[in-house]
Amino acid sequence: MKEIRRARLTDLFYWLPLPLISLISLCLFSCATIPELQVLYRPAPPLKHLEGRAVALRVEDKRASKRILGQGAVKEFKGFSGNVSLSVARADENESRMGIFSVPDLMREAFRIRLERLGVKVLSGPARGKPELVIVLREFSLDLEGWQWIARMGYEARIVKGGVTLASQSINGQAQRFQSLGRESADLLMGEIFSDSMNALNLPRLFTQAGV
Repeated sequence: MKEIRRARLTDLFYWLPLPLISLISLCLFSCATIPELQVLYRPAPPLKHLEGRAVALRVEDKRASKRILGQGAVKEFKGFSGNVSLSVARADENESRMGIFSVPDLMREAFRIRLERLGVKVLSGPARGKPELVIVLREFSLDLEGWQWIARMGYEARIVKGGVTLASQSINGQAQRFQSLGRESADLLMGEIFSDSMNALNLPRLFTQAGV
């Protein structure tokens, strides 16, 4: 029975115009599921500790390897594009999807949200006389070792003005989660380490130390 069905499908494609065959093939290809790493960011409470300040924001990608997935994780995310889907948790526990980003753009978007929740105006680019918050990304990775997902994230935050670093803080984190839900466990883990690492940076203290 299966062979008969295949023969009929072949005959159908034989009589179809070439443009229509191409369109059908494109639709079938676009419907294929592409594995996507999803990060849910839970920002710290919106306290206006830095109201009235303005800063430019820049991310420098200094990772030793630009690949997110280790050898173990690659097997679970076949066809992974290297980009990350970012959602932000709201106070009502609903989620706002922000879009799909490269890792440096993911960091920039999350820091923009964090700064604005502290009352800081994020400038569109460097401005004369204004400080710059430079995020130096050191690590952003996910791997599967045995039955454990392992996530690592590290970065340095610097307040720079006039080409001089006025203050800096370094954040490094590692977390793991049992692979009980497959890729969903990986998404949960990346959301946890991302939120913890982002919120661990004491921005009010950084600005105070820099005197800006």
